[in-house]
Amino acid sequence: MTLIARCLAEASALRTARGLRHDADAVVILTASEALHGAAALLGGQPHLRFIHEAVTAEDFFVRFLGRLARRGEQRVIAVYPTQAVGDQFAEDFPDLPAVVRAFAVDDGLRLTQAEREGGRTAFGILPTDAAVCLVGGWWPYKDLDVIDAALARLRKPLHLVVMGDPLDESVLAHWRNLAFLRLHVVPGPVAECVLRLVYGAADAAMVARRPGVGKESGLVMDAARLGVPLIVSDHDPALTGRLQGQPWALTFPTNDPDGLVQALHSVISRPPERPGSEAPGLLGMPTATDQADFLARTFALLTSTESRC
Repeated sequence: MTLIARCLAEASALRTARGLRHDADAVVILTASEALHGAAALLGGQPHLRFIHEAVTAEDFFVRFLGRLARRGEQRVIAVYPTQAVGDQFAEDFPDLPAVVRAFAVDDGLRLTQAEREGGRTAFGILPTDAAVCLVGGWWPYKDLDVIDAALARLRKPLHLVVMGDPLDESVLAHWRNLAFLRLHVVPGPVAECVLRLVYGAADAAMVARRPGVGKESGLVMDAARLGVPLIVSDHDPALTGRLQGQPWALTFPTNDPDGLVQALHSVISRPPERPGSEAPGLLGMPTATDQADFLARTFALLTSTESRC
């Protein structure tokens, strides 16, 4: 039901844009669902690009049947996968779906300023000499909150932790408030960009822990590189770990290893890592907004020119 509802919503947006546009081309920006690609194109009445972040919903027999009926519509779309791992996953189920791999996040060049860092510290009452780490984003199943919970319980040095996101687990937060070496600051999400920047600005490092095998793009990792915040990140994604290898601003730890995480936290407490430079977004494959717009325009032009020859 979720896949069908999202397909109809996407088709409706495409139809509406097609009906409203006059001389200028309409631009529809949606996070596409992970199935019924051809149906969305046929019902929407126009070719389009589909940014597909991950596969989160299993197809049943009925959805697969609808997909086969609309299979010819798959040639009217190009799927854009944010990582090769996501592309490989979808290639098994949709071998004939045209696709490219391209990072979704873009680098706006607006790195954190010293004033924002000082403002973040002031907002949360964190002294300049105190160590602070942020944990940003909702607590979803692919995030390894268990290993974070175990690591925080093993801290032997004082640490500020700024948690921001939605949903959060209040019982876990209550437990963290009682830990001897941890001072917790909670910002329920979602929040405006200015508040998000204060959260990152207050931190000596951003913490990202995912379960093994999660290969989708991490917006949190991209945010850290874009804003200039050091990283503590699990090695859940070999491709990401390879790109971060040797970078002084990125501390990696093994998945399912709270001892490895607490060691990284103690390293940050003892000596905060240097901040990533302006080259960090490019290292992670993050384009500028202009480059992204040019890429999408060229990809869409290729799609429409191919369709016109058919």
